[in-house]
Amino acid sequence: MTRLVGAPGCAAVAVAAALAAPAWAGDDFAGASIIFARGSSLYRVDARGRGETEIAKLAAKVTVRALRCDAGGAVLLADLAGKWAWMPLDGSTRALIELPCGDGPAQLAEDGSAVLCRSTRAPSQSIVVELTGLGPAQPRVTVDVPPGTAHLVGSGAERRLVWADGGGVWTAAPGELRKKTRAAPDAPLRGFLPSPDGAHAIAVYADQIFSDIHRQRPAEVLMTVALDGQGARRKAIAGGVAVEWSHDAQWLLVQDGASACIMRASGGQYKCWRGYTAASLSGDGRWGLALGNRDGSKKQTPARPAKARSGKPGKPAPAPPTPPPAGEPASADDKPWDHLDEPSDEPESSEPAPPIDPTGEDPRPAGRAVGVPTPRDRASPIDDVSVAPPSGPLSLYRLRLEGAFTDRPALLVKVVDGAAVWVPGPP
Repeated sequence: MTRLVGAPGCAAVAVAAALAAPAWAGDDFAGASIIFARGSSLYRVDARGRGETEIAKLAAKVTVRALRCDAGGAVLLADLAGKWAWMPLDGSTRALIELPCGDGPAQLAEDGSAVLCRSTRAPSQSIVVELTGLGPAQPRVTVDVPPGTAHLVGSGAERRLVWADGGGVWTAAPGELRKKTRAAPDAPLRGFLPSPDGAHAIAVYADQIFSDIHRQRPAEVLMTVALDGQGARRKAIAGGVAVEWSHDAQWLLVQDGASACIMRASGGQYKCWRGYTAASLSGDGRWGLALGNRDGSKKQTPARPAKARSGKPGKPAPAPPTPPPAGEPASADDKPWDHLDEPSDEPESSEPAPPIDPTGEDPRPAGRAVGVPTPRDRASPIDDVSVAPPSGPLSLYRLRLEGAFTDRPALLVKVVDGAAVWVPGPP
């Protein structure tokens, strides 16, 4: 007779483990949620767009230009028509707390402990505001670094300032600016955005691009740069505007003309969705959020039908176009999710790759989401947000890096009125 020894105990352990597992165990989104603006409120949904809950009330008719979150999903930072405010996401309050920041950019530390923003007393300087309580008088430290390019990197005792000026890129502890060290020798033109770990940055530099197969011409190019003192640079999406890094510092969310793109920081892979405005990126870069036209089109206004002349029949509607053969450009009448840019898995080269688009223009066919900037609508170093939310009736979509390049963005929220942010789940 054969006996199974220990089977009941194993079953008990399995049951206990199942009960102890977090509710999001096995969830592809790791318990993440999304916060977005609608009307005079902020709402929260899960990563599938379900369970909508109001989390904060806003002033009437305020425009939410940006929403940002720390790596732990504990703190929310909001740009309310140029005024910055914050709130903890533990449910302790339903009101945003105004920050003593001047008009300009602001950045939340990776651990959610502080905000770096422009000083109201000295607009050419920055302040570090410690988020220690719900009251309006948070401790602050003034630092003599340009608010348009300064950022906090690292967490806790490893927190440092990184900034760019005419002499290059610099780094120092917030209280020891006299001991600054040079992180990169070349000064960027604009759009300076360091990675959360401070190892790299992305910015627009003066460089050369190919005008044809044999010749190059001067151009302003989005490039990644190593912050190791040497400052080696690598070309990225030529006409892109960097929106934000993933919290793991491996991926970047980029607005390339009328396309939202997720790009590997080290090169070799990217994926774009034409007709969308980049909004936020997940901590691991696998997911993104984008704003798109509510009617699903990528044009600001639908085409008007041809008017018939008096006494004559109008022109018949054109037949729907047939899909183009492989290798040919897509039609300008395609839906936003048609003909997505296929991710590239080519091996990296020791030499900088030629720019994706030698003209600096969006290589994809005509068609522009409402309010989406073209490559000429560049962000300056002092803009409070690199890519402002577009105007018009908007919906919120979820982007997926993995999978087939023809995968459609998933509609999450049908009606939104401003920015949105991906909030990481609990560890």
